[in-house]
Parts: sequence; structure tokens; C-alpha cells
Amino acid sequence: MTERLLALAVVAASGLYLLNALPLPWGTVARPGAGFFPLAIGLFGIAFAVAWTTSAFRRGPAGAGGAAIPAEARGRVVATTAALVGFCLLLPWVGYPAAALVFAAGSLRWLGAPWRAALVIGVASAALSYYLFGVLLSVPLPRGVLFD
Repeated sequence: MTERLLALAVVAASGLYLLNALPLPWGTVARPGAGFFPLAIGLFGIAFAVAWTTSAFRRGPAGAGGAAIPAEARGRVVATTAALVGFCLLLPWVGYPAAALVFAAGSLRWLGAPWRAALVIGVASAALSYYLFGVLLSVPLPRGVLFD
């Protein structure tokens, strides 16, 4: 029952998001407007939510003998959510490269990667994503209060 309600809530939220994205100028694929990306996300969200809702109603309600989520898996979800919140809070202060490094390395370490591998992958992912978005695509990424 909970999955059905959650799926319907996602349909409603996606529909509300899409309704708010519709008034924005769409532009074209060659020259996208301010509403192009929100429109695409809204359509994707609706498609995903409808598929999920259909699947939830076809399966029927889960019985009392349904598989419980292990405590370790719940802990990983909570840790990942906390890491995302931490990333968002750190971003304006330390800037994108440092926040991305801490997020990637910390998440990988929490998921069981050795420190050396987590740091190498964290540095590589922060550097590559900064180069892709900050340099090649000229996206203005936060430099942080410490570097301004």
C-alpha cells in the first residue's frame, strides 16, 4: 500500500513540476531556452512515475511476509543522503572541486573502498567533472568563500 501511495505522490509531484515548467520558453534543440531542461525532466519524471505506479498496482499489495530492508542497507541510504546534504552545505564555502572531492571520496570510503582508492577516484572525478563542466562547458561553478 505504501509503495502505491508513494508512486502516486511521485506522479502528482512530477505533474506539478511539469506544469510549472510549461510557461518557460522552450527554445530548440540547437538553442535551448530556459524551459528546455525542466520540460525534459518533467516529461521523464511523469514517464517514470506512471511506469512505477502501473507496476505497483499490477503487483498488488505486499504481504506481511515481504522482505525487510537490512539495517546495513538503510544505513547506507542515510549516509548517502547525509553526504549529499553535506555536499550542498559545503559547496558555497569551499567551492566545487573541494566539495566534489570530499563527497566522492567520503561516499566511496563509506561504501567500503580502501582509503587510497577512494582518494584517487575522488580526485579524478572532481578534476574531470570540473574540467568538463567548468572549462569545456563554461558552467559557472562555485569557487567558494575561501577562494574569492
